[in-house]
Amino acid sequence: MKRKLSLITIVSVCCCILAGGCGKKMTVEDAPVFGQAFLDARYKADYGAYMEYKKCTEEEAIHIHEQGLDAILNTIKIGNTSVTAELKGQYRQLFTELNSLCKYTVGTAEKDGDGFTLEVEAQPFAMFGGISEGLVDALQREEARSMTTDEQINQFVFEEMYGLLTPTLSSPEYGDPETVTLHIQPNENKVQTISQEDLNALDAVIYASLL
Repeated sequence: MKRKLSLITIVSVCCCILAGGCGKKMTVEDAPVFGQAFLDARYKADYGAYMEYKKCTEEEAIHIHEQGLDAILNTIKIGNTSVTAELKGQYRQLFTELNSLCKYTVGTAEKDGDGFTLEVEAQPFAMFGGISEGLVDALQREEARSMTTDEQINQFVFEEMYGLLTPTLSSPEYGDPETVTLHIQPNENKVQTISQEDLNALDAVIYASLL
Protein backbone atom coordinates (compact mmCIF):
# COMPACT_ATOMS: atom_id res chain seq x y z
CA MET A 1 0.00 0.00 0.00
CA LYS A 2 1.43 3.34 -1.01
CA ARG A 3 1.85 5.84 1.75
CA LYS A 4 0.52 9.28 0.97
CA LEU A 5 3.14 12.00 1.41
CA SER A 6 2.16 14.94 3.55
CA LEU A 7 2.20 18.45 2.14
CA ILE A 8 5.00 19.39 4.56
CA THR A 9 7.12 16.47 3.32
CA ILE A 10 6.58 17.45 -0.32
CA VAL A 11 7.48 21.08 0.41
CA SER A 12 10.58 19.99 2.32
CA VAL A 13 11.76 17.80 -0.56
CA CYS A 14 11.16 20.60 -3.07
CA CYS A 15 13.08 23.06 -0.93
CA CYS A 16 16.02 20.67 -0.69
CA ILE A 17 16.06 20.22 -4.46
CA LEU A 18 15.88 23.96 -5.07
CA ALA A 19 18.52 24.74 -2.47
CA GLY A 20 20.83 22.18 -4.04
CA GLY A 21 20.40 23.80 -7.47
CA CYS A 22 21.04 27.33 -6.16
CA GLY A 23 23.91 26.20 -3.99
CA LYS A 24 26.20 25.21 -6.84
CA LYS A 25 29.74 26.08 -5.85
CA MET A 26 31.33 28.74 -8.04
CA THR A 27 34.41 27.62 -9.96
CA VAL A 28 37.24 29.64 -11.48
CA GLU A 29 35.53 29.13 -14.85
CA ASP A 30 32.21 30.39 -13.45
CA ALA A 31 33.67 33.57 -11.94
CA PRO A 32 34.07 35.54 -15.23
CA VAL A 33 30.57 34.45 -16.30
CA PHE A 34 29.17 35.71 -13.01
CA GLY A 35 31.25 38.91 -13.22
CA GLN A 36 30.05 39.70 -16.74
CA ALA A 37 26.43 39.01 -15.81
CA PHE A 38 26.68 41.13 -12.66
CA LEU A 39 28.26 44.11 -14.45
CA ASP A 40 25.79 43.91 -17.33
CA ALA A 41 22.92 44.02 -14.84
CA ARG A 42 24.52 46.88 -12.90
CA TYR A 43 25.50 49.12 -15.79
CA LYS A 44 23.49 48.06 -18.83
CA ALA A 45 20.22 47.02 -17.17
CA ASP A 46 20.72 43.76 -19.09
CA TYR A 47 19.35 41.22 -16.64
CA GLY A 48 19.04 38.01 -18.66
CA ALA A 49 22.44 36.43 -17.94
CA TYR A 50 22.36 37.39 -14.25
CA MET A 51 18.88 35.93 -13.80
CA GLU A 52 19.96 32.75 -15.58
CA TYR A 53 23.14 32.36 -13.52
CA LYS A 54 21.58 33.18 -10.14
CA LYS A 55 18.18 31.61 -10.90
CA CYS A 56 16.62 34.77 -9.49
CA THR A 57 13.71 37.03 -10.35
CA GLU A 58 13.95 40.15 -12.48
CA GLU A 59 13.18 42.22 -9.37
CA GLU A 60 16.35 40.90 -7.71
CA ALA A 61 18.41 41.70 -10.80
CA ILE A 62 16.91 45.19 -11.03
CA HIS A 63 18.02 45.76 -7.44
CA ILE A 64 21.66 45.38 -8.60
CA HIS A 65 21.07 48.10 -11.20
CA GLU A 66 19.35 50.45 -8.74
CA GLN A 67 22.15 50.03 -6.20
CA GLY A 68 24.66 50.99 -8.88
CA LEU A 69 22.74 54.16 -9.70
CA ASP A 70 22.45 55.04 -6.01
CA ALA A 71 26.22 54.69 -5.59
CA ILE A 72 27.02 57.05 -8.46
CA LEU A 73 24.41 59.64 -7.46
CA ASN A 74 25.77 59.61 -3.92
CA THR A 75 29.29 60.06 -5.26
CA ILE A 76 28.33 63.20 -7.19
CA LYS A 77 26.66 64.44 -3.97
CA ILE A 78 23.15 64.92 -5.31
CA GLY A 79 21.59 62.15 -3.25
CA ASN A 80 21.51 64.01 0.07
CA THR A 81 20.95 67.53 -1.23
CA SER A 82 17.73 69.53 -1.12
CA VAL A 83 17.34 69.71 -4.91
CA THR A 84 13.88 68.92 -6.21
CA ALA A 85 12.67 65.35 -6.66
CA GLU A 86 12.17 66.15 -10.34
CA LEU A 87 15.83 67.06 -10.81
CA LYS A 88 16.96 63.95 -8.90
CA GLY A 89 14.79 61.90 -11.22
CA GLN A 90 16.36 63.57 -14.25
CA TYR A 91 19.84 62.71 -12.94
CA ARG A 92 18.80 59.11 -12.34
CA GLN A 93 17.67 58.84 -15.95
CA LEU A 94 20.82 60.61 -17.17
CA PHE A 95 23.13 58.17 -15.42
CA THR A 96 21.00 55.23 -16.51
CA GLU A 97 21.77 56.31 -20.08
CA LEU A 98 25.43 57.03 -19.34
CA ASN A 99 25.85 53.64 -17.68
CA SER A 100 24.43 51.96 -20.77
CA LEU A 101 27.33 53.51 -22.74
CA CYS A 102 30.03 52.12 -20.41
CA LYS A 103 32.76 49.99 -21.99
CA TYR A 104 34.39 47.20 -19.99
CA THR A 105 35.92 43.81 -20.72
CA VAL A 106 35.92 40.99 -18.19
CA GLY A 107 39.12 38.93 -18.11
CA THR A 108 40.01 35.61 -16.54
CA ALA A 109 39.67 34.82 -12.84
CA GLU A 110 42.09 33.42 -10.28
CA LYS A 111 41.32 31.60 -7.04
CA ASP A 112 41.68 33.81 -3.98
CA GLY A 113 40.97 32.10 -0.67
CA ASP A 114 37.26 31.38 -0.47
CA GLY A 115 36.62 33.41 -3.61
CA PHE A 116 38.25 34.78 -6.72
CA THR A 117 39.94 37.84 -8.19
CA LEU A 118 38.69 39.05 -11.54
CA GLU A 119 40.47 41.53 -13.79
CA VAL A 120 38.22 44.01 -15.60
CA GLU A 121 39.47 46.42 -18.26
CA ALA A 122 37.37 49.59 -18.32
CA GLN A 123 37.54 52.56 -20.66
CA PRO A 124 36.95 55.88 -18.90
CA PHE A 125 34.57 58.37 -20.41
CA ALA A 126 36.51 61.20 -22.04
CA MET A 127 33.71 63.54 -23.14
CA PHE A 128 33.30 65.51 -19.92
CA GLY A 129 36.01 68.06 -20.65
CA GLY A 130 34.79 71.57 -20.07
CA ILE A 131 32.14 70.64 -17.50
CA SER A 132 34.09 72.17 -14.60
CA GLU A 133 34.84 75.32 -16.57
CA GLY A 134 31.18 75.59 -17.55
CA LEU A 135 30.12 75.42 -13.91
CA VAL A 136 32.68 78.05 -12.89
CA ASP A 137 31.39 80.37 -15.62
CA ALA A 138 27.79 79.77 -14.48
CA LEU A 139 28.68 80.70 -10.91
CA GLN A 140 30.02 84.05 -12.12
CA ARG A 141 26.64 85.07 -13.47
CA GLU A 142 24.71 87.68 -11.52
CA GLU A 143 21.89 85.21 -11.03
CA ALA A 144 24.20 82.88 -9.09
CA ARG A 145 25.95 85.62 -7.11
CA SER A 146 22.63 86.83 -5.76
CA MET A 147 21.78 83.49 -4.17
CA THR A 148 21.96 83.35 -0.37
CA THR A 149 21.01 79.80 0.68
CA ASP A 150 22.57 76.37 0.17
CA GLU A 151 19.27 75.14 -1.25
CA GLN A 152 19.29 77.79 -3.98
CA ILE A 153 22.95 77.21 -4.83
CA ASN A 154 22.62 73.42 -4.97
CA GLN A 155 19.57 73.62 -7.21
CA PHE A 156 21.34 76.09 -9.52
CA VAL A 157 24.61 74.12 -9.72
CA PHE A 158 22.95 70.77 -10.40
CA GLU A 159 20.62 72.28 -13.00
CA GLU A 160 23.61 73.81 -14.80
CA MET A 161 25.60 70.58 -14.54
CA TYR A 162 22.68 68.60 -15.94
CA GLY A 163 22.51 70.96 -18.90
CA LEU A 164 26.22 70.48 -19.55
CA LEU A 165 26.17 66.68 -19.19
CA THR A 166 23.11 65.85 -21.26
CA PRO A 167 24.63 66.67 -24.70
CA THR A 168 27.50 64.22 -24.03
CA LEU A 169 25.09 61.29 -24.48
CA SER A 170 24.94 61.83 -28.22
CA SER A 171 28.71 61.61 -28.78
CA PRO A 172 30.42 59.46 -26.14
CA GLU A 173 34.22 59.42 -26.14
CA TYR A 174 36.56 57.08 -24.30
CA GLY A 175 40.08 57.10 -22.94
CA ASP A 176 42.67 54.33 -22.75
CA PRO A 177 41.59 51.18 -20.89
CA GLU A 178 42.52 50.78 -17.25
CA THR A 179 42.47 47.58 -15.22
CA VAL A 180 40.47 47.18 -12.03
CA THR A 181 40.64 44.07 -9.85
CA LEU A 182 37.30 42.87 -8.55
CA HIS A 183 37.18 40.48 -5.61
CA ILE A 184 34.39 37.91 -5.58
CA GLN A 185 34.00 36.73 -2.00
CA PRO A 186 31.26 35.16 0.13
CA ASN A 187 29.16 37.66 2.08
CA GLU A 188 27.65 37.10 5.53
CA ASN A 189 25.13 34.72 3.94
CA LYS A 190 27.94 32.76 2.23
CA VAL A 191 26.80 34.04 -1.18
CA GLN A 192 29.59 34.99 -3.58
CA THR A 193 29.38 38.65 -4.53
CA ILE A 194 31.49 41.68 -5.49
CA SER A 195 32.23 44.22 -2.76
CA GLN A 196 30.81 47.74 -2.96
CA GLU A 197 34.36 49.05 -2.49
CA ASP A 198 35.52 47.33 -5.67
CA LEU A 199 32.46 48.53 -7.59
CA ASN A 200 33.14 52.08 -6.40
CA ALA A 201 36.70 51.72 -7.74
CA LEU A 202 35.32 50.64 -11.12
CA ASP A 203 32.93 53.62 -11.14
CA ALA A 204 35.87 55.89 -10.33
CA VAL A 205 37.74 54.68 -13.42
CA ILE A 206 34.74 54.89 -15.76
CA TYR A 207 33.73 58.36 -14.54
CA ALA A 208 37.25 59.59 -13.68
CA SER A 209 36.95 62.83 -15.65
CA LEU A 210 33.70 63.68 -13.90
CA LEU A 211 34.13 62.43 -10.34
